[in-house]
Amino acid sequence: MLLHTIRSAMTAAVLAACLMHVGLCSVAAAAPPSVPGAPVQAPLMVEPPVVNFGVVAPGTKHPARFVLRNIGSTPLTIERAQPSCKCTDISDIAGKVIAPGGTLELTASLLVPKSPGDKDAKVMITVAGYPGLVLANMVADVTQSIRAAPAFVDALKDKQEGVVHLSSIDGKPFKVTSAGGRAPLFVGFDPVTDSPRAAYDIRWRTAEIASGALPQWWVIDTDRADCAQIPLRVRHESTGGRFDPERAARFWFPPESIVLAGVVKAGVPVALTTTIEHLNPAAQGRVTAPTWGDVSAMTVPGAEGTARFISATKRSGDFVDIAFEFTPKPGRFGSLYIPVMIETPTGKGPIFVAVTVTP
Repeated sequence: MLLHTIRSAMTAAVLAACLMHVGLCSVAAAAPPSVPGAPVQAPLMVEPPVVNFGVVAPGTKHPARFVLRNIGSTPLTIERAQPSCKCTDISDIAGKVIAPGGTLELTASLLVPKSPGDKDAKVMITVAGYPGLVLANMVADVTQSIRAAPAFVDALKDKQEGVVHLSSIDGKPFKVTSAGGRAPLFVGFDPVTDSPRAAYDIRWRTAEIASGALPQWWVIDTDRADCAQIPLRVRHESTGGRFDPERAARFWFPPESIVLAGVVKAGVPVALTTTIEHLNPAAQGRVTAPTWGDVSAMTVPGAEGTARFISATKRSGDFVDIAFEFTPKPGRFGSLYIPVMIETPTGKGPIFVAVTVTP
């Protein structure tokens, strides 16, 4: 997705800034440069340099507190503070002056995604009169009650197969009931003769994930009520920015393209929510199509089910939260991965509902 590309580019810029800061990422060098004529970095220290939230549940929000310390001999004026993604809210410190030896508090909150994996975000701070960035970093390990390692399918560079390790956080045994809608390919385990375990190795093969174009997600189902579905992002050249080429033209995209519906009975609608985010790189994020988020309908291609649009609520940060009901096609059972089209006046785009249908 484009968001992934934008964040990757921003991460590269942040890493470059880290190198400028002599490898400290969050601390601008206080000492004069050793190379004549090289720019002097702002003498601003971030304490702590990294806030590590550790293992957190998907879709949760976490506060952080940083102290910015002036370790120089002259006042420092904060010119700008900008988070690396819209998942982060920060306090307004632009224009604040820090006296020599003084401090300034920066508060932030990180909303982690609903899908598992490592999450990081940064606050990029510029100081008047100094080049480069000073960074405040946040990291989290977004984990369900069953951890997947890695938390993705690495199908990049023509890789055709791999193994994902699953383990329950509490050490309790569980069953893997399907992987990508098929019988799981266990490594070193026979579900017929062996007892349930607290950990498994599951093999994936691109030929079995899809016969044609790869999906963005590969979903593993388990018998645990608190972790019925484990969504793994499929990393492939075709599942990133190329997957949804119309997103810029319609001015929005879903930041999380999968919706986990869990286990539902056939014919019974399930209430779900998703989010779309404004996108306009050509205008540097400005809104030039005010109706981009006016959701008018939701449809299911191929008669794989029905979707009933309920409401769309705009919130700060260029987001629209959508409520809808989804009902799988009668007579279809098992683990399903079904596209749902969202329609606004500026265009249509897909999300994907993962649902396990029982009789």
